[in-house]
Amino acid sequence: MFSILHRVLAWSVVLGLLLPVVIILVLSLAGLLTGMGDRAGGLLCLRVAMGLGVGWTAAIALTAVTVGMRMLEQTESIQKNASEDLNEKNQ
Repeated sequence: MFSILHRVLAWSVVLGLLLPVVIILVLSLAGLLTGMGDRAGGLLCLRVAMGLGVGWTAAIALTAVTVGMRMLEQTESIQKNASEDLNEKNQ
C-alpha cells in the first residue's frame, strides 16, 4: 500500500505544481485568439482552462487526502513498533 500512496502523492504534487502554469498559458492563448477575432477559439480555450482548473482543485484535494492517509499509516506503524518494543522489554 505504501507504494501506491507514494505514487499517488507524487503525481498529485506534480499536477498541483504544473497545472497552474498550463492554465495561465491556455488563458493567454484564449486572450490572443479573442484579440485576433477568433471568438470560438477563445471560448474553447476558456472552457479548457476551466476544466484544467477543476483538475487542479482535484489534485490539491487528492494531495491533502493522500498526505493524511500516509500520516495515519506511519502513526500505526510507529505505535505497532512501540508496543512490540515494550513487550520485548517486559519479557
